[in-house]
Amino acid sequence: MLDKVEKPVKKKAAFDVWWSALPLNIQESNDVSFGLRGFRAGRVVAAKPAKTKYRFHARRLVVSVGATNRKDAAQEAAIELDCCGVAEPGSRPTKAGWKLTLISNDA
Repeated sequence: MLDKVEKPVKKKAAFDVWWSALPLNIQESNDVSFGLRGFRAGRVVAAKPAKTKYRFHARRLVVSVGATNRKDAAQEAAIELDCCGVAEPGSRPTKAGWKLTLISNDA
């Protein structure tokens, strides 16, 4: 009695829609599992927010970082100046931190 419960029909998955939209010669020349790996990789890349390249001037140094907004870019630039060897040996930021001046942001 309860062993024959029918599941509701699911809508086509996004992959199935994408795969059926491909030309037949591509579908025939590639394996479905290969297409699924490519589809998942494309979704992962598309899900990440685009990063803009910001360039900051600090003393005589120019730092380029990629971030989603200016505040995050300034934080990344300060981190890079502090610990990643960009700053000259012996150069220290002031107590207030690095004075970063925005040179450009390439959108």
